[in-house]
Amino acid sequence: MDQLPDDLLANVLRRLEPCSLAASRCVRKAWCAVIDTRHLLRTDLLPLRLDGFFCCGQILLPPPYFFSRPSTARRIGGGLDFLDTHDHLDLQIKDHCNGLLLLYGCERVVNPATRQWTHIPPSPHPSMGMEDFYADYCLAYDPMVSPHYKVFLIPLVPVTLSPNSKFKEDSEWPSSPYATHVFSSRNWRWEERSFVREGEAAGTIADMRTDRRPFQRHAIYLRGALYVHCQNDSVMRMSLSDDKYQMIKSPAGSKVVDSGVFYLGKSERRVYFALLWGDRWPQFRVWLLNESCGQMEWVLKSDISLQAVVQNFPFNIDNKYSSPWIVNYVNNVKEAQAEGESVWDFDNGMILETKAMVETHHQETFFLGFHPYKEIAFFWVSRTRVVSYHLNSSKVQELGILHVPSIIKSFPYTPCWMEELSGKN
Repeated sequence: MDQLPDDLLANVLRRLEPCSLAASRCVRKAWCAVIDTRHLLRTDLLPLRLDGFFCCGQILLPPPYFFSRPSTARRIGGGLDFLDTHDHLDLQIKDHCNGLLLLYGCERVVNPATRQWTHIPPSPHPSMGMEDFYADYCLAYDPMVSPHYKVFLIPLVPVTLSPNSKFKEDSEWPSSPYATHVFSSRNWRWEERSFVREGEAAGTIADMRTDRRPFQRHAIYLRGALYVHCQNDSVMRMSLSDDKYQMIKSPAGSKVVDSGVFYLGKSERRVYFALLWGDRWPQFRVWLLNESCGQMEWVLKSDISLQAVVQNFPFNIDNKYSSPWIVNYVNNVKEAQAEGESVWDFDNGMILETKAMVETHHQETFFLGFHPYKEIAFFWVSRTRVVSYHLNSSKVQELGILHVPSIIKSFPYTPCWMEELSGKN
C-alpha cells in the first residue's frame, strides 16, 4: 500500500461506505491526508453541527421534547413517533452520543435523523459481587472512527448494601479492578470487561451516597475515552485502548454546594465541568479539563453571573428578543415553510445590561448544555425561554420559546446522517 500512487489510493478509498471511509482516516497519516485533501468524506453526513436540543420532562413522563428551528423539525422527527412503541416510559432517553440515542431500559438504540432504530439484547447484571448495585448505561459512538457503537453498564452504589455483599461502607470506590459489561454492535453481544485504576479512588461506598439529582448526570465519549459523572461529582475517565481508568475529583473538592448542580459536557473537543447555583440571581462557573502530560487538572475558565439574563428574560415580557425556534409538537406550517436552511449564527447576540437588585419572584434557570463546537452555554430561563451565552464575548441571544411544564434532563443534539445502524431495523 505504501507504493500506491495517491491517485490510485484515492480511487480505492472513494469506493468505501462513509463509515468505513471515516474509519480509514485513522489507519495512517498518509490515508488521512488523501481523504481530507481530496474531500472524499461527505462531512455533511457526520455530526458536525448543532441542530437542536432533546429535553426530558418529569411531570407524567411525556415523550422527549425536541427544541429546534422549524427547518430542522421538517427533517428530524424529534417525537420518536416512528418507533415500535408509544409507551412514554419506553421513549425516555437514557443517554446520547454523536447523533445516537439510547432509550430507557437499554433496549433501543435510535438515530432520529435517519429514523433508524434497533433492539439490542438485554443487559446482564453487575458482576463480581456487585449484584446488589444499580445499573446505569452510557453510550459510546464516534462515526469518524468506526461505524460501531458500544453501550457500557455502569454499576451505581445502592442506598443500602446487602449483608452478603463483599463491599462495606468504608470500602474504597470505585474498586480496582472495576468490572463492568460492555455491549458492542460489532459483535452484537455483551461481554465482561475490567478496568484497572491508576491513582487513588474517588472515596468510599458511603461517600457515593450524596447523589441528589441523578437525572442530570451525563457521560461523554471523546478521543477514545469515556468520561462518567459519578455519584459524588467526581469523574471517571475510562481509557478504552488499554482498559485503565482514573478518578478525577470534583473541581469544588469536598465542598458541597447546597443549591448547586454540577454538569459534565464537552465543547471544542475538550471536557467541561459546570456548576450552576443560586435561585434568584444564578451563578455559573465553568472548568475545563487539562489532560496534558497525563495529569488531570481542572482549570477555571468562566465565573459569571446570570443576573442580567434573568432580568431581561422574565416570563411576562414581550418577545422583543425572540427567534423562531419551536418545540416538536408545535405544528406551524407557514412558519416552517418560510424559514430557510442556513446554519444558525450562534455567535450573534447582544451584551445585556444588569439592572438594580430589586426584589423579584423565584425564577428557575436550567442549564441545557454546551455547544459542541463553540464555547457557548445554553439556558432555559423562567421556565419559558431558551437563551445562549457566549462564554468569551458575553453575548446573549434568545433562540425561542420552550414552554413546557418541566425539564429534568437535556442535551444538545448533533445529527448523524450515516445510514448504517446494526440490527434488524
